[in-house]
Amino acid sequence: MQRGVLTRDDVERFEGELGRLVVVRKALELALISPAIREEQKKSYSRALLQCERAQRKFRRDLIAMRVGLARWASRGSVGQAA
Repeated sequence: MQRGVLTRDDVERFEGELGRLVVVRKALELALISPAIREEQKKSYSRALLQCERAQRKFRRDLIAMRVGLARWASRGSVGQAA
């Protein structure tokens, strides 16, 4: 991504990163319900899960803003540059 230039590829790459966060979140949730982990691990995993959830919310907000910005930019007739 060039500074100030947003393309569909950038949005797709960002969606991929969001997908990875979803996988990490699910793994943390599964680890937390496992009876095999110790209390100190549960605390660490809980903190990591909170950070992951915050990052996921931020990514979603940013992704929506990126899509809206790209759609507005494309509607002005600059579709050729966005593709």
